[in-house]
Amino acid sequence: MKFYLTLVFLYLNTLTYAQGISVSPSRIFFKGEAGQTVSQTISFSNTSTSEFYFVANIKDWDRDSVGVKKYYPIGQRKQSNASWLLLSENSVRLAPGETKNVNLNMTIPNDGTSLVLTNSMLFFTQVKEQKGELEKGVNMNVLLEMGIQIYHVPTGLSTGDLEFLAFEDKGLTTQETGTSIRKMLVKVKNTGQINKDAYVRFELTNIETGEEVPVKSIAIAMLPEAEQWIQLDLPATLKGRYLAVAILDAGTQYDLKIAEKEITY
Repeated sequence: MKFYLTLVFLYLNTLTYAQGISVSPSRIFFKGEAGQTVSQTISFSNTSTSEFYFVANIKDWDRDSVGVKKYYPIGQRKQSNASWLLLSENSVRLAPGETKNVNLNMTIPNDGTSLVLTNSMLFFTQVKEQKGELEKGVNMNVLLEMGIQIYHVPTGLSTGDLEFLAFEDKGLTTQETGTSIRKMLVKVKNTGQINKDAYVRFELTNIETGEEVPVKSIAIAMLPEAEQWIQLDLPATLKGRYLAVAILDAGTQYDLKIAEKEITY
């Protein structure tokens, strides 16, 4: 009996992959005006000893209320620019040690759709070509899929800001593994017309003892005028009165935003 298992690894924010393949850039921001055609070179590099073959496809996308990307067929989203794109090659074959460039062109239409930020996702998906019969037993194909975020950013858009809308303690929650955690949520809004990257840093201090609980920062990326919940998981063993502080850092061009909440566990 033969078993066929295909694993698809999706890397959207990194340029270098463990299998020896790299692609650059991971995000493209076109800034042409209506009626113009603008171009960007996408570079592929294969430092492995194997040949790779990729085919291209484009999808629309956005994020849900917790920041997870959702994908759609072309044309289902009002903010799509997928139909504006044209690749010089729709497939890429890379021999061992080879570097290759592909040109991506965007033709910006002369209508109102070019006056707001639009986006799409360009995928390059590895294709495994059959070479003879597979060996008996379990056969595993490990496939790569590389996604490049494509934006058109017209001039004159409002940068807006990032701001906190809510800070909530959800108490104890049981995970699928059966372990318990304490869950806190903050809600953030992007009030601007451009995409924003930021970090939400947390500080948790025991009010009675002054002890600080180490909490990791969480990176977020938000589309224009989006609202997003950011979840913080804390140990279920916390006891006492705590001051929780959330700090929203979108870079030097924006003021830090701070939200506080006192919680008794």
